[in-house]
Amino acid sequence: VSPVHREYVPTPGPLTYGANRGYAAATAEVDLDARARALAVAIAACRAAGVTGAGFHSATAAGAATATANGNRRYFESTSADFSMTARTPDGTGSGYFSADHFDLARLDVAHVAAQAVRKAVQSREPKPIEPGVYPVILEPQAVADLIGFLVNAFDARTADEGRSAFSGKEGKTRVGEAMFDRRLNLYSDPSHADLPVPPSTGEGIPATRLSLVTGGTLAHLPYSRYWAQERKQQPSPGPVNYILESAESPMPLDEMIRNTERGLLISRFWYVRSIDGRHLMLTGLTRDGLWWIEKGAISHPVRNLRFNQSVLAMLAPSNVEAIGAPERKAPFMVPALKLSAFTFTSTSDAI
Repeated sequence: VSPVHREYVPTPGPLTYGANRGYAAATAEVDLDARARALAVAIAACRAAGVTGAGFHSATAAGAATATANGNRRYFESTSADFSMTARTPDGTGSGYFSADHFDLARLDVAHVAAQAVRKAVQSREPKPIEPGVYPVILEPQAVADLIGFLVNAFDARTADEGRSAFSGKEGKTRVGEAMFDRRLNLYSDPSHADLPVPPSTGEGIPATRLSLVTGGTLAHLPYSRYWAQERKQQPSPGPVNYILESAESPMPLDEMIRNTERGLLISRFWYVRSIDGRHLMLTGLTRDGLWWIEKGAISHPVRNLRFNQSVLAMLAPSNVEAIGAPERKAPFMVPALKLSAFTFTSTSDAI
């Protein structure tokens, strides 16, 4: 018989959970004919533009039940619908990607996704090379989502307390209370968020409620697991269960960001993103499916893909964020477009 794990914490007893809002009958009950009709719109968009399209459309419904020997009982239903599409031009030089998701299939706009993917493919044909270097950039929401996961994974009290995190401070302390990010940025979790509702329970069975992680650019909280809360004589954290990044001020539309840019790059998304220094949240990866040069407030021409080496902490630092857009759903995130003063590119790539 294996010994009891030294970090074992008894299962929770009876607890009260908030309302579950992430379920839609339209998603759970959709049939194949309805999905095929939606996809016909995307296929027609590709044919009209003379591009090749490929994508994924899914609609799922799930239920999860948990019962513990100590009397905890919970059951939550959820639904999810998403559509992603890549379009390629016949000459192989242009590629575009777009995706959308929602718990309610009725709010999944397949036509919009297809139109955006086709537009990006057509507008990214015959890209021109530029030298690697440090450039002002505008990241579309998908590009922000591709990076932000590495940041949110660092929100953990234990790794910070043990000196293993980007949020570890000096002398065994953490950086909670430090103004590490642009003062306009708020990052929080909220299971009842109107556009990103999720079941109101953490993986450990703690009732999930709104939890602020960054407030006004200041690191506000590092989540405690039940075990680490017990070790540190804290309360276990009621999340995070999703992540919403937004501005405390009025958002700036993407087209206005472009108009306000003298010279810089517009980035559609990233891929092959990997961590190369966890203590500084330094990442490397490639641009993909749409990269354009901005000149005097307008998109000038497409650019060949580039490899980046960039710290997410430096990316969101007070001196680097110029403008913040309105959050868009990219589950499990709500993230805005960001205009940044500096983003570091280290080499070019021939990939499309």
